[in-house]
Amino acid sequence: MPEMPPAFRRRTGGEPVKTARQEYDDRRGSARSRGYDARWERESKAFLRAHPLCAYCELDGIVTAAALVDHLYPHRGDKAMFWEKRWWVPACKRCHDGFKKQIEMAGRAALNALARRLGVEPRS
Repeated sequence: MPEMPPAFRRRTGGEPVKTARQEYDDRRGSARSRGYDARWERESKAFLRAHPLCAYCELDGIVTAAALVDHLYPHRGDKAMFWEKRWWVPACKRCHDGFKKQIEMAGRAALNALARRLGVEPRS
């Protein structure tokens, strides 16, 4: 039976070749270093208790339990934006990893349109 090739291929110098994803993860740092610490755990759990349904699913009339708190606008390390609760959105994993990712890739105008659909003040 065929076998999968090794995840890291060795160059002639013996250094492992990193994938683009691994290089990106190295640059962005750990979740804790990006602000997802004990305080975030407490605050996000409290937010989910107050907002238990996925807001993105609700736009389509679907009732789904929220599994995480999404930052409507990517904070990119900006602590003030990270803690701006008006842009926190309860989300299921499917919406966060699919629908929302597509909206983010479409740019700021698409995020602002989504904010308006959610009844949230768009970012200027």
